[in-house]
Amino acid sequence: MIRFWQKLAIAGLAMLALAGTSAWALQDLAPRPVGTGTEETGTEGPGTEEAGTEDTAAEAALVEALDSDPVRPVADIAYWSRQIGGWTEARREALALELFEAPSHGLPSLDAYANAILDPARPDAERDHLAGIAYLTFAGWLEHGLLDSETRTPRHLFDEEAEQLVRRIGWAFEAGDVGQAIADSVPRVRDYDALRHEMMRVLAVTPIWPGVDTGPSLSRDDAGHRVDQLRTRLTAEGLLDARWQEGQPYDVRLETAVRRYQGRTNLAPTGRMDQATLRQLNLPPDRRIGQLMANLEQRRWRTRDLGRRHIWVNLADFRLEAWEDGQLAREHEVMVGAQASSTPEFSEEMRYIVLNPWWGLPAGSARPRFQSFRRNPGLVRDLGFQIYNRAGEAISVYEVDWSRWGNDWPYRMSQPPGPTNPMGEVKFIFPNRFNVYIHDTTERDQFVRTRRDFSAGCIRVQDPLALAAWVLEGQDDWDRDRIDAVAAGSSPRVVWLDERIPVHIAYWTVVGDDDGEVRYLNDLYRRDNGVIDAYLAAYESRSGLGPSPVRLASGAPSASLD
Repeated sequence: MIRFWQKLAIAGLAMLALAGTSAWALQDLAPRPVGTGTEETGTEGPGTEEAGTEDTAAEAALVEALDSDPVRPVADIAYWSRQIGGWTEARREALALELFEAPSHGLPSLDAYANAILDPARPDAERDHLAGIAYLTFAGWLEHGLLDSETRTPRHLFDEEAEQLVRRIGWAFEAGDVGQAIADSVPRVRDYDALRHEMMRVLAVTPIWPGVDTGPSLSRDDAGHRVDQLRTRLTAEGLLDARWQEGQPYDVRLETAVRRYQGRTNLAPTGRMDQATLRQLNLPPDRRIGQLMANLEQRRWRTRDLGRRHIWVNLADFRLEAWEDGQLAREHEVMVGAQASSTPEFSEEMRYIVLNPWWGLPAGSARPRFQSFRRNPGLVRDLGFQIYNRAGEAISVYEVDWSRWGNDWPYRMSQPPGPTNPMGEVKFIFPNRFNVYIHDTTERDQFVRTRRDFSAGCIRVQDPLALAAWVLEGQDDWDRDRIDAVAAGSSPRVVWLDERIPVHIAYWTVVGDDDGEVRYLNDLYRRDNGVIDAYLAAYESRSGLGPSPVRLASGAPSASLD
């Protein structure tokens, strides 16, 4: 438990971090309240960029410290079940129908509870109690997940959550719709239903497909039994006509089928069966089902209040979506972090954007440039970089004390707006502890690639000024023409949002498209196995839940609960 004095200590450290931020990083971008609609012209210096690094990181640390909660009491489900009054035969039947649907959500079966609730041989009082327990269990799983999203251990319902669910079913009783109490707990992300339908499909007919033996990569003109296996596998996927002959070499038709498969899974569509493609092809059916279950679970971890206007980024799909009033407003291709600098998953609120941002180089990016400047000091002027000492004062490259290299290095560098600045023309700021943001890029030609994991961790977005126009829509006459005019210049401009926009960054390897088709994506960051293993372990531990079918000698049903 984090006690009050501990919170103060953590908050104090965060404030010290804020106080230690370079003076120029704070003077140019003092925090402004949301709703003022103010904007600021950046001064000659890196302040407009650094507001998205040190000071926002300290702010995020402060918010996290103050928001830390003490340990919450785990709910006594039996107790909260008794707080639900008003069960009738019709309401119990309606709930039982919902419980039978649990496997379609990738959740453990609750059939034993549903059957017990419908059993007329059991006393009504017991059936009411079982209905309450089953409802709280199912709605709790749907609302909060089977796993804790942070610890990856089985999640328990907490008292305040159980109380909310009790109120919700009371409202459903008043409205005459028990099913609504369950529907209100289901995630609201757009493709949850598509994944659920896929879950029902694979439960009805467990997919069986042949594998391809391990071995070297395959490409045009190769032949042998592994080429036949590859054809068989892609035929099962519906990507290749079944009319082919054994022993045929790897031809253009097979290459096209491989390319289609790679494109569907976000692998580089080379048409060559490389080792990454082979791993994806050979994922066993039971593991594929586990992947689908885990992806349904990951959607349950997300807040139900996504925001009237919000942005989704799915790292595994290299895609950004802008949503407004439940409708998809915009889609953008994105580049994400390389495996060595993988982009994290989190949700935060966008507070402002920076047009023509400075680039405050992180230590990893600054180190090789300092080495280059030591060999050729003229590059500092040629590339437009500025060097600062620990006090935040701009200095000449000739004032750098190179004897400090590797020993408490006191210098930092920034690059002003311009055609070689990697931030491009706009940066979208949503303060977070990872220092990850969305921004433009100078490598716009790379968006033609299918696999786009080569940033240092931030998210590079295609057509960023169009996204900026959507973000600033209806605010202070910030239409596209004005945005373009400012971006065409070289002076930084900060625009604070009247209405903060939630940004949700996810890593989902199973996605549902608009046409209802479900795609299984390449596990780019190799994050799936840990989630799948933890989910399946929790799934097994919760399977078989239900009342004991054993009856007492008197014939009365046992009230023992598992």
